Amino acid sequence: MTKAWHYAWAGKSEGPVDDLAIRDLIRAGRIKADTLIWSEGMADWQRADLHFPFAPPPLTTAMPPLPQGARMPPQLARDGGQGAAPPRDFGEAIKVCFTKYATFKGRASRSEYWWFFLFCLILGFAGGFLEGIMGRDGAALSGIASLATFLPSLSVTVRRLHDTDRSGWWIGGFYLAMIPVGVIIGLVAAAADAAGTNDPAVGIGLMGLIMLLLFGYSIAVLVFLCSRGTPGPNRFG
Repeated sequence: MTKAWHYAWAGKSEGPVDDLAIRDLIRAGRIKADTLIWSEGMADWQRADLHFPFAPPPLTTAMPPLPQGARMPPQLARDGGQGAAPPRDFGEAIKVCFTKYATFKGRASRSEYWWFFLFCLILGFAGGFLEGIMGRDGAALSGIASLATFLPSLSVTVRRLHDTDRSGWWIGGFYLAMIPVGVIIGLVAAAADAAGTNDPAVGIGLMGLIMLLLFGYSIAVLVFLCSRGTPGPNRFG
């Protein structure tokens, strides 16, 4: 015959429940080793681990700090050290970014982002050189290269923002904002033309304001992309 148990939860007595229910509550984490339980015949409430088995807590060994001047072992560095996005060399960055061609989840370290940025920059200079010596054929090759690197560039930028615990909409929102900005400019120009007051100063002032906003936005995003990533897990991984 199983006992009828009562257990303490949030300052109140819960139960009665049988032995099987107690074991289920232990597995669910509701009853812990130091949770007080009571059954008929007991003089007072007692700890649950005096009557039911509990798995021993896992042994955790803290990693000692590296001595001054020492470098993290390469394997630990590749795995991200304390859970941050792992650093990459030039070849790894290119390989990872093309492997994650359109992957907008997860995180990317500074080295992964900036090495791929350098790769795209070199590719752009090479495309311009080919365009200069090959004409239309070079321009076609340059266009193909730009199209091939657009999505991986965009996705690694989003992952880089994630590494700093910021949303990728800092970039996605910019592209979406270009649509209403273009519409507003077109409407203002059309209204001015219809009213016969197509003053160049209005267009120059509007463009100046837009350029000022874009400059501020670009500086903010550049700071984010240069920032150190979250040293441990964050909401993006």
